[in-house]
Amino acid sequence: MGIDLKATLHSIYQQGRWALPPARSEEHVLLQVHLSTITLDDSTDYYEWVVDGIKWKKYHTGVIYNRLKVHDTLVPWHSSVWNKGGIPKHSFITWLFVLDRCPTKARILSWGLTTSPNCLLCNNHLESRDHLLFDCPFSWSIWEPITRRCNLPSLGQALRSWSGSFLQIQQLQGTVISKKLTRLAWQSVIYFVWQERNHRLHRNQFRPATSILSMIDATICNRASSLRSVNTRTASQLLQLWLSTST
Repeated sequence: MGIDLKATLHSIYQQGRWALPPARSEEHVLLQVHLSTITLDDSTDYYEWVVDGIKWKKYHTGVIYNRLKVHDTLVPWHSSVWNKGGIPKHSFITWLFVLDRCPTKARILSWGLTTSPNCLLCNNHLESRDHLLFDCPFSWSIWEPITRRCNLPSLGQALRSWSGSFLQIQQLQGTVISKKLTRLAWQSVIYFVWQERNHRLHRNQFRPATSILSMIDATICNRASSLRSVNTRTASQLLQLWLSTST
């Protein structure tokens, strides 16, 4: 528009009129016509945030974030992955597995890279998401005791397949506390199975299933205890229910 980048509003609006350079294009003409409809007064300037036609006197990050983010159709499994009281890093890894985005051997091979296809946990089958969760004998030796503690119905081999176990998690029955605890335990198993796989690959460290079960037990107890600052009743019920199923 021919206005200096360092120009102030005061320098281009004087005595109730806009002091603008001659327009150099049709767009500039239209802009100047629009500006001519705007008058300024001597009142103190202030910021005004307008989001979806609603005026806000203060900036709210949450409001802007919700306006900018893409709102897609809600998937049926969202509450199984993202839920209050969950452990964020466990939920994130679970989300990646739901989308089948973790770099398993099967996915690495599909990218055209060279690697041994064998599962790092049992060394007998192609390492894929469906094998790791929970067709693999090692991961099943971790998941199976947890299913008994969470009182999940066996339904044949459903719990040992990824699709079957995931469907059961989505269709949990029982109290709010029991469902919350089962989701927490399920995600903990997924997280620690994947962690063990990575420890074997990158650190050459091998832990028995019993050690991983102990870590899962401690993790759930710690998570339940940490919720006392948010909801004492929920924390107490979670901890009591989990400890009541220990062997």
